[in-house]
Amino acid sequence: MKNWSRESSAPDDNMLGSLPILMKKTGPKPLRFQSKPQTERGNEIWLVTLSDLLMLLMIFFVVLFGMALQREKKVQRPAHAAAAVQVAPKATEIVNPARVVLTSTPTNTNTSDSLEADLIAALQREKGQQDVMIERIADRVILTFPERIVFDPGQARLKPSAQTTLDKVASFINERPFLIVKVQGHTDDRPINNTRYPSNWELSVDRAMQVSRALIGLGVKPTQLSVQGFGEYRPHAPNDSDASRLTNRRVEIQFSLPPQS
Repeated sequence: MKNWSRESSAPDDNMLGSLPILMKKTGPKPLRFQSKPQTERGNEIWLVTLSDLLMLLMIFFVVLFGMALQREKKVQRPAHAAAAVQVAPKATEIVNPARVVLTSTPTNTNTSDSLEADLIAALQREKGQQDVMIERIADRVILTFPERIVFDPGQARLKPSAQTTLDKVASFINERPFLIVKVQGHTDDRPINNTRYPSNWELSVDRAMQVSRALIGLGVKPTQLSVQGFGEYRPHAPNDSDASRLTNRRVEIQFSLPPQS
């Protein structure tokens, strides 16, 4: 057996020379593909964004310029109008009273007090009007017809004698188209014995409706009217006697002014 010393453990040059040639050869280096720097592509996007921004700024300033021109024209128009007024002759400053158009809006002279006085003046020439009651409660003027003037007991057909009074009432309303008119029917507490009306409620509504139809037939606008029936539930006096019950059987016409805006 051969003894190897430490000194002889390293291969000498002769031994390296005897190694196969393949060990010395090295293969070709692999190709490496390098991408282009992204800074060039970023520069192109920045240019596009800048062009869009400049276009928007130009449109914005064009719009501002157009708005400034419009304001200039508006400011110049009043100046021309004022000059035209100064040049106009003095005769144009005179207002013709015949051309003043009166609207249906109530003026300050139309108050509840004046309505009450006008209604009394319109009805005081009628015969038998001592039974008709006119009163003012708050902002309403109430005209009350007892049953015996306008209807027979338990009926809702107007008496011919009520026509003249209703003519005066219709004229009063037609002269004041701004009035709010409510027609209300009332009865006493006695149950009605009638196949046509199941209760006093239906009777009170029908009586108020008949009065409203008569007023409409005399020229009153339906838009001014409203109809209500309360039966025996809003008595004028306690239903404890025949006289009180006679007072409770009535038809009321309430007049009021529209609320001030």
